[in-house]
Amino acid sequence: MASLIENLIEELNKEYVVYEQLMEVSMEKTGAIVSNDLDRLRTTTDKEQLLVDTITGLDIERRKTMDGIAQVLGKPRGTVRITEIVDMLSGQPEFHDPLQEINTKLGRLAKSLKDVNAHNQNLIQTQLEMINYSINLLQNIDRAPETAEYSKDMFKGRKGGYGDTTSVTSGSFDSKN
Repeated sequence: MASLIENLIEELNKEYVVYEQLMEVSMEKTGAIVSNDLDRLRTTTDKEQLLVDTITGLDIERRKTMDGIAQVLGKPRGTVRITEIVDMLSGQPEFHDPLQEINTKLGRLAKSLKDVNAHNQNLIQTQLEMINYSINLLQNIDRAPETAEYSKDMFKGRKGGYGDTTSVTSGSFDSKN
């Protein structure tokens, strides 16, 4: 079991390094979004995808190690958590302390990464709303407003104008026809 724990610690450390790189790329992405630099955004997105692919591979290896630990403990695959293992290793500081430390660091980094990604998503949404607003504005700029045309004589008491009491016509609501 000791070798499984050592493998787990090593795999988590590798994941941490890649997550740190992903955090740097996510911060670059924020700058690209803010500066509206599409080429830089494309480049950072490509870097981000490569790092996510690497993390996926590392995650598969970590899950295999976790399944091995579960088997040694007599538990079903996928049911053992790192915090459980940390608790079980409380009497073995050579395994307990590094495992607890890397698990805590990964948790903090994951939260920070989640916050940066949420911020980036909000920035992108705001950019899309601005683009949509600009497109609507451009589409409507050549359309004349649909309002009635008024003349300067309209309110001067001319026949049919405002205040003209001599030209009352019968309408559909008049009682006399």
